Amino acid sequence: MSEKILFTDLDGTLLTGDKKIPPALQKRMGDFSASGGRLVYSTGRMLWSALHVLTENNVLFPNSMIIAANGNTVYDPARGECLMEKTVPLSLAEKIVRTAKAMGLHIQTYSEDRVICEKETPELLFYQKGTGMNCLLVPDIPAALKKPPGKLLAIDLNGPRRLLLLREEILSRFGDTLTAIFSCPEYLEIFDKTGGKGNAVRFVCEYLHLPLSASVAVGDAENDLSMLRAAGSAAAVANAALAVKELAGFVTRQDNDHGGLEEVFDRFFS
Repeated sequence: MSEKILFTDLDGTLLTGDKKIPPALQKRMGDFSASGGRLVYSTGRMLWSALHVLTENNVLFPNSMIIAANGNTVYDPARGECLMEKTVPLSLAEKIVRTAKAMGLHIQTYSEDRVICEKETPELLFYQKGTGMNCLLVPDIPAALKKPPGKLLAIDLNGPRRLLLLREEILSRFGDTLTAIFSCPEYLEIFDKTGGKGNAVRFVCEYLHLPLSASVAVGDAENDLSMLRAAGSAAAVANAALAVKELAGFVTRQDNDHGGLEEVFDRFFS
């Protein structure tokens, strides 16, 4: 492979459960970048949260890029510039918030660097522990939004049953404009239908003038499937969901807590 570009998910793939990157993997990534390889971090996290965790782990290399908000934001750290942004229309965001609340679900959206929701819940505290994001509590989410949000997130710590019902409702009513996919069993991500990690992979490769065939993507969850389908080669970490493993051409032996991503470097970039 003459060109080298790796699209990697963050949580559950690159990051350990405590949101770290093992030192050996960190060094491997630095060597890859120094040799001309491009690392593109592709995450459901909002941009601020992605920048925060990548900076903490010292892996924001000069030629790396970030795909945030499930492919609705593409950011070039070297230029400090967003190259692409997609949003949820305010009118639809309001309807989704009302629908989720009627179902008794925690629902939140985002400003630049904060979560926006209406009350402190166990779901919010769980999310904040994983992302480090601060929260703005407001009486009414739609009324507090000054511009269309990049995404909404519904959370249920009891598992996906009610979230599946919400997804069915969203797709039946707004499926021509929006999509709703899981980033883990507790998180339902709601965003622009033309977004998604797969479309962001295509955008980045076109922007960098690299063929899709030169790209490798690795992930673990449902929101990574479109990315794996778009890339030239697809990999999954050992802890990935079954659907991700079935799609991937290569599955690591080690999970995200034990540097499974090193095996992806061995397989595709040695």
